[in-house]
Amino acid sequence: MPNPRLPRKREIRNNALRARRKYATIPAMTQKKEMTIQEAMAEVEAGSRALLMVRHGERPRIDHEDPTFGAALPLTEAGYAMSVEFGRILRPLADDVQFLSSPLRRTRMTAAGIAEGMGIPDADIPTDDLLGNSSFYFADQLEVFDLFRDGSFFEKIFAYFKDGRQRGFNDLASATDRLEEWCISRFSARLGIFATHDLYNGAFLHARGVKTDFDETNWIRFLDSAAIFIRPDGTRAYALVRAGLSDRSRGI
Repeated sequence: MPNPRLPRKREIRNNALRARRKYATIPAMTQKKEMTIQEAMAEVEAGSRALLMVRHGERPRIDHEDPTFGAALPLTEAGYAMSVEFGRILRPLADDVQFLSSPLRRTRMTAAGIAEGMGIPDADIPTDDLLGNSSFYFADQLEVFDLFRDGSFFEKIFAYFKDGRQRGFNDLASATDRLEEWCISRFSARLGIFATHDLYNGAFLHARGVKTDFDETNWIRFLDSAAIFIRPDGTRAYALVRAGLSDRSRGI
């Protein structure tokens, strides 16, 4: 019996079809800090390179007693369908794309689903734990686990964003600098799909001044991205890219 709480595949597909129809009407080289995936594609068509640090698709809820933060959790059926549809939206850029993923199961499945949707099901998708539980933001993974164990994910994360420091975490600003330079050093294509996690995307976007008013209602949803655009003149721009395929976020 289908789960009525999960978005239906037909609804996900229809959202993606509407998104693709809107694609050609969006102006390029926008200065917006929050944009749709179609606006991000227009940036690429106008000459920018885009590195999308993509949050994984929908997953089951993580057990607060799991110190691996749900490393073995798969995507839900709807989460994989979202990933494939996201890839279909991006298919016009499939001629020059590279993938990198956190080694956690849900991010690997997300990257594979996006590649499938882009028409490259055999894409090479290497993994690196610096996009996962060995994040630049973590000073001590077990201490972070203990911090979130009481279910206060958002409270603790927003305090970290505000103060730049939090128990178990590295300094926000320096960790963001290190993450960005590490990502750029591994990015060589026109489009990069780096499958990762909402905590790191939120931290990156806050530290870069893109989104400094995060709360539980406007948090990073499944398949949303923290984007780095490298313009033709070599300058960088940053944006929160909304995929528009999910209306739920679900922190830890």
